[in-house]
Amino acid sequence: MRYLKNFGLLLAVTGVLAACQDAKLENGEEAVSEETNVTATDEESAENTNRASTEEETSAAEPADIENIDEQEIEDDKLAAIVEKAEEIESYRAELNISAALDNTDPRDLNAEVFFINSAPPQLLLREFGEDRTISKAGKIYYNNNSEWIDVSESVDVNVLYSVTYDNAAASFAEIAPYMEREEKDDKAVYTYEGSRTDIYQTIESLVQVNFGKMEIESVDSTVEVTVDKENKLIEEIKFEAYGTDTQGTFELNGNAAFDTFNEVEEIEIPEVE
Repeated sequence: MRYLKNFGLLLAVTGVLAACQDAKLENGEEAVSEETNVTATDEESAENTNRASTEEETSAAEPADIENIDEQEIEDDKLAAIVEKAEEIESYRAELNISAALDNTDPRDLNAEVFFINSAPPQLLLREFGEDRTISKAGKIYYNNNSEWIDVSESVDVNVLYSVTYDNAAASFAEIAPYMEREEKDDKAVYTYEGSRTDIYQTIESLVQVNFGKMEIESVDSTVEVTVDKENKLIEEIKFEAYGTDTQGTFELNGNAAFDTFNEVEEIEIPEVE
């Protein structure tokens, strides 16, 4: 049996929800909403009995780190400028949409809006399906369980929330850009990749923090499109689609991330906690 374990984009949403649910259950209270929980339902698990079960715990691979990208070694001057510009970003807004599925089961969807301030420690506001859901500030994490805000700082590692950022998006782009075609459209530069390279798919999978569990990929067809503002040298959108097979069946992943409001995000307020 195999199922989709983790599901997030530029943040580990599932990790936050799981921790909050555990905290509630330990107190004998009803678990919080599972809107972005992508663990398989009992019905889906039954349908996937042909999947080989494993006791080995897996986690999403770490995304590319901009600290490991040396723009001085990038031969493409335009790409080097995009990577260098990413290091100047102090805040931004990201709108995130993801859909992922295994073996033609119903896809699990994520829609989120993230406001991020690169302070020390970073500040983050997550809106999930239009509602403020998670706030992190001054090393504290607060979660909206649909009835009140609760402090879950002791249940959730604050570093989990910052595992994927615009910096990581720029670093991932730098890794796959050599395999992409560049086309200029008015004030935009559009980079496109279409192919079957496993490493390209794995770069995207790690960027959006999807964990399909242990996989041995046999084949995968991916399309990635990155739109960059030519003047500001900022990534405005990343679109991706992938469909593939592994030794146990099929998988698919598609979605997009749009970035804006660079260096204009206002201070994030700490919610009232009872």
